[in-house]
Parts: sequence; structure tokens; C-alpha cells
Amino acid sequence: MKMKNFILVCFAVFALNSCKSDDDSNIPYCESGPLGLSFQLLDKTTGENLFTNATFSPADITVLDLDNNNSRVQFKFISENDYNTIGLGPFGWGTNIVNYVLKVGERNIFILHLDAERKTEDGCSFVQINKLEIENAEYSQNTQNGIYEILVEL
Repeated sequence: MKMKNFILVCFAVFALNSCKSDDDSNIPYCESGPLGLSFQLLDKTTGENLFTNATFSPADITVLDLDNNNSRVQFKFISENDYNTIGLGPFGWGTNIVNYVLKVGERNIFILHLDAERKTEDGCSFVQINKLEIENAEYSQNTQNGIYEILVEL
């Protein structure tokens, strides 16, 4: 019986010892991770997605790095719920400054200038955009989904 009580006491001591007296449950999770950008190419006149209506083909997309001898940049084409978006990134953790041109076939659609950096404040890491410019195209950012809607004149 004494051995059983001794084991229970030891177990209770270990269990209570692992508890923290300072409550850190109110510390928010604040790691944003690297930044990714999404773009839709829309007909300037009709507002239709140019991949959804088959005006453009995802196979014809090229993204080139203007600062690195026009080398090809990886991107993702996401065909979901008729949004058909082009994803670029990640930015802010390793790649901080980019100057990319997005082309469909031989046509330059837009040039992206981005300066982003990883910041840490109050123990939270996040990506801060210092500059984001899109040249050679009219655009807006959809406030509901964050996608940049590029208006293309055909």
C-alpha cells in the first residue's frame, strides 16, 4: 500500500511540476509566414477571367526575373471555382526585392516591383511590404480575397 501511495505522490509531483504558473495561453499566434501574391487576368471591357473564357491558356504563361538575366520564375496556376489565378512567391523570407514581368505568349501583361521584408516585433514575425507596384496595367485588389485583378485590354 505504501508503495502505491509513493507512486501516486511521485506521479502527482511530476504532473504538477510540468504545469506552468505563468499563463501564456493569451499570447496570440502571430507567425505570418512568407508572402504569396495572386493575380487574375480579366478582360478590361467585360470583366471576364481570360483563362476561364479560354482567351488565354495557362501553358502560355511565362514569368521572368528582370534582375536575373530574364531567368524564368516558378509560379502556380490555380484553377479553382473559376477564379483561375496565377500565384507568385513566396516573398519576404528569402527573396525580398523582385522585379518580374508576367507574359502570356509574347505579350507583356504587367511588371511587378516588390520590396518586402521579414520583421519581428513583440515576438511576432511577419512580412512587411515596403513597396508594391504593378506597371503597364490597370489593376485593383479584391478586398475580400486579396487577389490582384489585372485588367487586360484585348
